[in-house]
Amino acid sequence: MKILTVFYSRTGITAEVARAVHVALGGDLEEIKDTRKRDGMINYLYSGMEAALKKPAKIEPVRHDPGAYDLVIIGTPVWSHNISTPVRAYLEQNKANFKACAFFATCASSGAAKVLGEMETLSGTKGRELLEINKKEYRSGAFREKAGQFAKRLLA
Repeated sequence: MKILTVFYSRTGITAEVARAVHVALGGDLEEIKDTRKRDGMINYLYSGMEAALKKPAKIEPVRHDPGAYDLVIIGTPVWSHNISTPVRAYLEQNKANFKACAFFATCASSGAAKVLGEMETLSGTKGRELLEINKKEYRSGAFREKAGQFAKRLLA
């Protein structure tokens, strides 16, 4: 099975979860690159507002065609209880190309379930598996075990 793991990460947390999933599954790894700077408090607030308004970001062209993969795993941080704007853009641009998807979301404490459902809707696919990682799981390192279990379910 040909697998692509795709993610956007503003702070590095979603990137680390994506790498854990990627290591467990193999395949290719793609980071969604936003054309807008999102560091700092003002950009954090602006990003949350854009997410709440459901505005897709302008993203750089991707290296990997998701249509060439049997399974695309897509990860996003939760912004204001919504999909991050770069992942929203990726899903909107590529929804016709997905054969099968799985999704994961990282969040401070809540909102991941809503975001995962919205990712399914935007992608036009039912996620083969869904994974939620909260800040407590990330800080404790428990996310690694959850990512491994997520990967095992996908390979079963």
